[in-house]
Amino acid sequence: MNILSLDCSTKSTGWAIYNGNTLSNYGLITSSSTDLIKRIHKMVDEINLLIKDNKIDKIILEEVRPETGVQNLKTHRALMWLQGALAIMVHDNYPKIETIYMYPSEWRKSCKIKTGRGVVRETVKQHDIRFVEEVFGIKVGDDIADAIGIGYAHLHPDGQEEIISWGE
Repeated sequence: MNILSLDCSTKSTGWAIYNGNTLSNYGLITSSSTDLIKRIHKMVDEINLLIKDNKIDKIILEEVRPETGVQNLKTHRALMWLQGALAIMVHDNYPKIETIYMYPSEWRKSCKIKTGRGVVRETVKQHDIRFVEEVFGIKVGDDIADAIGIGYAHLHPDGQEEIISWGE
């Protein structure tokens, strides 16, 4: 089974492909257009190519969550539009592909990365990167690290032995 995990954004979308339980590929889709709709089109088109080229069976992506308090309304709306456009593209072109949504706290819990009260976004992002370095032995940016973590969490819902905490 080929799984595509995504950390979607309209400017920088991290992706990871797992063949069975093995991370087989990963990357980043970027767009610098000032036009939101053009950025969404680019993301959806590139994700469509990933699905087609890698014979994807399942997609796992981070759920857009309005109550995080981190995003402003404009950002939240853009992410919802991207998620909706992606859902429509998958539905119309790949009706047999299952799409699963995971909340950030849910996938990080499986990766044993501490979140919640008192933990700031930048600290969590650094922990995501360190998680990927330690588990997979690769150095990537936070968007790709998040995509890899999302896929890992789906495949290993009980995660690792202990909560990873790197000198907060």
